[in-house]
Amino acid sequence: MTDIALRRTTAFYDWLTAHSRQVALAAVGLSLLLAGGYAVLLGGQLRYSDEQVYLELTRSLASGNGFAFGPDATAYRPPGYPFLLLPVHLLTGGSVFAMRLVGVLCLAGAVWFGYLLARRITPLAGALVAVVTAVYPLFVYTANALYPQIPALLLLLMMVEFGLRARDRWPWAIWAGLAGGFLTITVPSFAPTLLLLVLFMGWKARKAIAVLIVAAAVIPGLWCVRNAVVMHSFIPVSTNNGVNLLLGNNPDATGSSGTSVDVSAYENQAKAQRLDEVQIDHFYSAQAVDWITAHPGQAAGLYAAKVAHNFAYSDTLKTEGQGASDLLAAVTYYPILALALLRVLLWRRFPLHRVDKLMAWTIVVNVLLLAVFFTRIRFRVPLDSLTIVLAVSTVAVWWDRRRAA
Repeated sequence: MTDIALRRTTAFYDWLTAHSRQVALAAVGLSLLLAGGYAVLLGGQLRYSDEQVYLELTRSLASGNGFAFGPDATAYRPPGYPFLLLPVHLLTGGSVFAMRLVGVLCLAGAVWFGYLLARRITPLAGALVAVVTAVYPLFVYTANALYPQIPALLLLLMMVEFGLRARDRWPWAIWAGLAGGFLTITVPSFAPTLLLLVLFMGWKARKAIAVLIVAAAVIPGLWCVRNAVVMHSFIPVSTNNGVNLLLGNNPDATGSSGTSVDVSAYENQAKAQRLDEVQIDHFYSAQAVDWITAHPGQAAGLYAAKVAHNFAYSDTLKTEGQGASDLLAAVTYYPILALALLRVLLWRRFPLHRVDKLMAWTIVVNVLLLAVFFTRIRFRVPLDSLTIVLAVSTVAVWWDRRRAA
């Protein structure tokens, strides 16, 4: 790099550092423009069967029938996302376009909270995370599906940011706990992240930790009470754990098969036994565990394949032809993943910040947990935000070290 180019680059990075907040706000606006424009393009179109399911549950709530499929009360899906859509459904008469905007707004919020979290590393990191989050194609795409992953991303970032604030000012623990509780009933697999956050808060913040745990238990606790009254069973969040476990652990499953694997034989057995929803959940879980214990070697290989698929750029979809561009997914994800891995590998030369450590451990724990069931790219979406933080941290700390040299 020539002296002139180096000076220009230095001036640019200095400007980003000095104006990181303004850059982050501009990134929020850019996110609204990109994701909002895509929402206008899609209109009221629904592309996936899961979107129909969430819409049906929201309509049931809006009509006063409760959380139900038709006349039958259910706990088959986590309730957080339908509850989030409900006010919009009521205000707009069930407009799919309006409900799509919930994801657009949550993505804009994630841009801002990504900035708040990453600026703990350096102001430059905060600005860069905001910009990358705003333009990341997978986020724009997923924000415009009626899926819970982008709202979960926002809740995850809020929980972590407020939890870290609570280390110094314990009242923030209330907001961290509420965000964590709502996250748990939206995407339950992220519940262990709350425990990781507690560990990173440290023993000195034990008052904040106690408040956080109590606040986090409120919303899931109320949902458990509902399930006990309506479903007559203890159901922490949902009754689809069994089928998800079976989909990922059976003789025909592969690392990338996801929901495309045929489990109709198990479904027929459940119907023949006239099992109710809770009993079906237990039956499927038992069948999956029986297969794992009977085929430990095959199950271990399958688990490793599912772990690897967490880092794939394409899924085998039930709805063919509806996936985002594989090439675009690959060229935007893998450079970020490589930089994030580099950040961890260079921990001796560039010591990890507390935020770096929390991001890395959260990714590891959730990747290993997701692979117990089955893995899909959209399940990984919130983790991509944490990967972006690690990737940007690599750039930021390298630049700071270069300037200091």
